Amino acid sequence: MREIKFERTVWAERQLAKLCPNNDIKKLGDVLTNDDFDAQMKAIENMIIIMNEAHERKAHFLDNSYQMNVITREELECMTEVELMELSNKAFSDYMEDGKTEIDTEPKKENAETTKSM
Repeated sequence: MREIKFERTVWAERQLAKLCPNNDIKKLGDVLTNDDFDAQMKAIENMIIIMNEAHERKAHFLDNSYQMNVITREELECMTEVELMELSNKAFSDYMEDGKTEIDTEPKKENAETTKSM
């Protein structure tokens, strides 16, 4: 199987939100764990396709000679359930990782007045 890469871009988040009730991206986890097996599989496939397409779009944007190769629903449906779950776990993990915000902060400096009075 070929390597499938994922990206959490603004475009991807907008597409993923459309999968959720009231476009509420915070409900994505609920959509991906739906009790209705068919609805759950469709949501998982959609997430994989969206996040892979986001990666492919970004790669093409950064290098317009890059030929996009987005995974298809047909490819996903030819996978075993184990293969699909591994891919969906990677997509969701990348989604969560890309969503983290890190802010570099410097340690709080003590006020010179406070230091003198000690």
